[in-house]
Amino acid sequence: MNIDDIKTVTILGAGDMGHGIAEVALIAGYRVYLRDIKQEFVDKGANRIDQSLKKLVEKGKVSPDHYNRIRNELFHPCVDLKEAVHEADLVIEVAPEILDLKKEIFHEIDQLAPSNALLASNTSTMSISDISSVTKRPEKVLGLHFFNPVVIMKLVEVIRGKQTSEETIKIGYDFGKNLGKIPVRVEKDVPGFIVNRINAPAHVIRGCILDSGLVEPEEFDALVRKSGAPMGPFELWDYVGIDVGLNVLSYYEKTLHPDYKPYRFLKEMVDQGRFGKKAGKGFYDWSKGRPEIDLDKATDKVDLMDISAVQINEATKLIEMGVCAIEDIDLAVVNGSGMKVGPIAIAQDLDPAELVQRLEKLSKDFKKEIFLPTNMIREGTYKLNK
Repeated sequence: MNIDDIKTVTILGAGDMGHGIAEVALIAGYRVYLRDIKQEFVDKGANRIDQSLKKLVEKGKVSPDHYNRIRNELFHPCVDLKEAVHEADLVIEVAPEILDLKKEIFHEIDQLAPSNALLASNTSTMSISDISSVTKRPEKVLGLHFFNPVVIMKLVEVIRGKQTSEETIKIGYDFGKNLGKIPVRVEKDVPGFIVNRINAPAHVIRGCILDSGLVEPEEFDALVRKSGAPMGPFELWDYVGIDVGLNVLSYYEKTLHPDYKPYRFLKEMVDQGRFGKKAGKGFYDWSKGRPEIDLDKATDKVDLMDISAVQINEATKLIEMGVCAIEDIDLAVVNGSGMKVGPIAIAQDLDPAELVQRLEKLSKDFKKEIFLPTNMIREGTYKLNK
């Protein structure tokens, strides 16, 4: 089997991520089934795709003929799961980040999809190996982690589970290229993969800062925005979903280290139903659209180099474990997060001894073992000219 055998793609989940993946697959010329558990969810996702495609036609990025082909031939929104997967060559699950739910879905689609179909999860953090364990085709199960908004963000992490075949990984990689994306291979199935794993300790340090009362979310986001980022981390949490963030950190706490235990501020927000943009309120009020961040409130009580330091440290952990090549770190981070420069590039200008000192101080100040420097940091072998 190769990429030319992939003709029909099924997307399970019509929300923000699901309808975005469906749209880019339709633009690339694939026949697409978009399925969700309720007709209203399917209709909402299908309508968002149509509105987006109309804008792309107006901008000359999609031809009127291809738009008509999508509407009349390629696109099949549905609710029935059997209908959605019965002809699929590739199924991409885009369900909430709840492992048991994903395993339940994969067990069901394994029985309903053709035996040659590849089964992929868009999970941002969870084990592909665990998800594939409920199927009779673990060699055909992989991760295809897209980034939001899918139509704009270029990165696709192509993740190998313990039993995923090289053929499956190659097809996943080529599928990403066919969608006009930049695929990056993740050779080991670790929580968070590349981009989210590198950002994970940054979430922890920001949580410590919030819980300490040192700064308010807007003060931190204003500082990050003034540094050139398009969106601050707390606004981004609102966009992704505070409940999603809580689930992710809880998963890291169980699978990586107790230091990832969700911070108090985050728990309180979920308890209050402040889930972010989708609920109208999270760290910010979204009832009138995207919040205005007052850049004059930028804090001077936080050193953003502390954030970079823990990201660099986590990146070297991935390299040490053989998760990906060192050159893929920045390729993934830049194309998956909107950052202009990746952690390895930032590290080139840093003295190893000073980086070690900074990380050890952060570990001591915040009582977090996960901030301790790796051997690559201590030995300075992250330097590309060595």
